[in-house]
Amino acid sequence: MDAKDSGEEEADDAPEKPKKALPAKVEEALARARDAAKADHARTSGRWLALIPLGIGALLLALMMPRATRPDGIPLPRVDERVTSAIIKAENVLADDAEGTRLPGDILSVGSAIRDLNGSEGEDDPVKATNARMMVERLVADALGRKGGDQDLIKLRALQTRAFVNALSAWERGEEPKDFIAVGGGFVRRAEQVGWTQDHKVLLDETQRRVAYKTMWNALTHLDQAAPFQLTLDEERALYAFYIQHPRPPENARTIVKGSLAAASTPEECARARTELRRHEETWRADKIKRLGAIDPTYPTDYALGVVYFRGGRGDLAVDAFGSYLDAHPDGAYAIRARNHQKAALMGLEP
Repeated sequence: MDAKDSGEEEADDAPEKPKKALPAKVEEALARARDAAKADHARTSGRWLALIPLGIGALLLALMMPRATRPDGIPLPRVDERVTSAIIKAENVLADDAEGTRLPGDILSVGSAIRDLNGSEGEDDPVKATNARMMVERLVADALGRKGGDQDLIKLRALQTRAFVNALSAWERGEEPKDFIAVGGGFVRRAEQVGWTQDHKVLLDETQRRVAYKTMWNALTHLDQAAPFQLTLDEERALYAFYIQHPRPPENARTIVKGSLAAASTPEECARARTELRRHEETWRADKIKRLGAIDPTYPTDYALGVVYFRGGRGDLAVDAFGSYLDAHPDGAYAIRARNHQKAALMGLEP
């Protein structure tokens, strides 16, 4: 091994020389700089952490702010189908009893008078119809004047309700009983006129059919305010749900609009006629909603009215209705939608 190689090995084996210590003042300055950097980092991190809840609050506020949106639907009353099913079952028992045990003669006379009154609807004879009404009223009063008369009338109503439902089913099958008009033919004709039938089917379900007939029966006999004959809340809800879904403008309004559509020669004229029809539909629907609200305090009446007023082109009434709902239910189920729809009405958005 030469001298050079020996010298390199000696250099590698030599101990490392100690570093020179920094002056005390320099060490103090570096320590202060490191402490300042740590403090600045802590302050910066704290500021960002403090901004997090502020950001969340701003996001929530933006979500809560009203956005102008058009109404997309009218709430329907909630029907307890367990209640309506139990009523149908009980009425079928009453109808079976009325069929198995002949009703008293005075009650059968009431039934015949009601059938005569229904049958007179198809005749252009107002005198006959008036006499039939007077006969019904007199016979009902006589029946109520004896013990158990009200219960016998309830059995009669159950029996005639069943006959009505069966008559509608027969008509849907293409049949027409000989006493169809007296039992339910008048109802079918009116349903066809207002669009409550489709493909030879009546649009009402069984509960709604029964409630519709009982409502008519109560009106003919003037027993709608008598406690034993009054409909339950769930029955009312079922029928008004149908009304809300299938508005029926007055006949004269439908005739006028139909004439306007037939005479329309431009898309603009057609659009105006349809707008007028919608206005009549929503006016009719608003009346039904008010009646429902009077008997069902759980129904969001003001919100529903706001929707139909908006659809009918009455933004001013819609603003008031949504406002009334929010005053009474600031945190209600429809509160956010009510604010959004109210803003749309204030902005004058089209339905």
